[in-house]
Amino acid sequence: MELEVERHERIMAPVQLVWEEIDSLEQILAKSPQISHYDVVPGGQRARGSTKLAWGPLKWTVDIEAEITELLPLQRLSFTIDGPALEVRYEGTIEVSPVGEAETRLDYRGHLDVRHRMAGRMRGLFNEIAEDQAHSVVQRVKVKAEQRRLAQERLLK
Repeated sequence: MELEVERHERIMAPVQLVWEEIDSLEQILAKSPQISHYDVVPGGQRARGSTKLAWGPLKWTVDIEAEITELLPLQRLSFTIDGPALEVRYEGTIEVSPVGEAETRLDYRGHLDVRHRMAGRMRGLFNEIAEDQAHSVVQRVKVKAEQRRLAQERLLK
């Protein structure tokens, strides 16, 4: 089973401030609502962690592995999150581009591939996870970058 999700947002902050909110695996994982615990390994390109899932009365913790797969500063960051126990792989790409001096366009694309034998029955759960991941990351980046822009403007007055 495969799911695609996209989000597009205009952020009232310069591209540099937006980029600083997504420029590392640690930043991405910190903004991922399903990731309950993670440790970034030395070098910052990989991490191990866990997520807690619930499906009806069933609740379980799943170990995850995350990795940056592409990093073009001030342009694009791609990452993967794997959950081997559930045969799940999430691939995310975040692109930023300046719209003007103080505005940035953020494009988020996510692809969830689930090979677990129960994937069809759990489609709703995985769809919710993919949608929540995209929405949460984009909104958290937007809020943080815009808050930092406002703080900088107040300091300069």
